[in-house]
Amino acid sequence: MTGDSGAGATLGDFKSRVFDTGPQIGYNFEVNDTTNGYANLKGYYEFGTENRAEGWNVWMTRAFSPAENKSRGPLRLICDDIFQHGFLCRATSP
Repeated sequence: MTGDSGAGATLGDFKSRVFDTGPQIGYNFEVNDTTNGYANLKGYYEFGTENRAEGWNVWMTRAFSPAENKSRGPLRLICDDIFQHGFLCRATSP
């Protein structure tokens, strides 16, 4: 393990170490016809620390995004070869 270096290391090098383990669960849900949501809860215990705090961390995150436009129907993916270097793909309605 090497310490910090460079102009920003004004307090000298800093070395730390930590191990952790814990569960995580996520859930997708529909908020309304135009918005979807996602909630995630995770927790982990940090142990075997060196120059750090030891203990539990718990995080909950939420995210919201526009819902899929169900009136449009399924999409078809069309890919074209571009000069044998890759593909350009686009989605179209059937």
